[in-house]
Amino acid sequence: MHSVVIIEDSFPLRQGMILTFDWRAQNCYVAGEADNGEDGLRLIREIKPEIVITDIRMPGMDGLDMIEELRKSGGDAVCIVISAYGEFDYAQRAIRFGVSEFLVKPFETSELNSALKNAVRRADQIRHLRQIEEKKVVLYGDYLAEEGDIKGKYAEQAVDYIKAHYDESIGISDIALALSMSESHLSRVFKESMGYTLGEYLVNYRISVACELLREGKLRVSEVAAKVGYGDQRYFSVVFRRIVGRTPNDYRAHAMNDRAE
Repeated sequence: MHSVVIIEDSFPLRQGMILTFDWRAQNCYVAGEADNGEDGLRLIREIKPEIVITDIRMPGMDGLDMIEELRKSGGDAVCIVISAYGEFDYAQRAIRFGVSEFLVKPFETSELNSALKNAVRRADQIRHLRQIEEKKVVLYGDYLAEEGDIKGKYAEQAVDYIKAHYDESIGISDIALALSMSESHLSRVFKESMGYTLGEYLVNYRISVACELLREGKLRVSEVAAKVGYGDQRYFSVVFRRIVGRTPNDYRAHAMNDRAE
């Protein structure tokens, strides 16, 4: 799945995208959110999402300054920019930073869907190019192609295992054992195939499911933590806040208030 970070200072718009859009249909999940450029940049550098959706005009560091800083540090996340009608100067500057997808307020769900489809396609291309660049150039091309297929299959098996057992107290060692591989070899193969670490995927997948459960509002935080494989509620809250940018209780409260409105 493709990780997405949303940076938007308008809470109703930000939560509207998170709560109403069918992210899984696009093979995506929201890994984090922020309401300004400074926090957004820190979040992006920490999570390393494949796709960033950001407003242009925000208090402090705006969206384009944030993207510029991201590019300077080598970040290659695909960026979708939200702008107001007539902000053409901003759009021209955004293009220089490699932004190709724009959403003009107010936009429809279908427009977000179209922009995200293009972003996912571009993210897949970047992931593929990164995998190619990381491979050593050797004479045995056929062997490398076969080896790449094998690595991809191992990565898929690891992802399938996580989706089936994320609610259990599992770690990388458990996944490696289930796949009859050493922990170090699985970690290396997964990173080469997917572009991010196995640990990052496990944590982000658990937190994405936790977000869905919290938005439903039927379970206590301790129950949500247990549902996604965390026996220690305090540790779950620390991880959740690091990824999402707010505590589980705060996240649920905002989601419930937004739904009530």
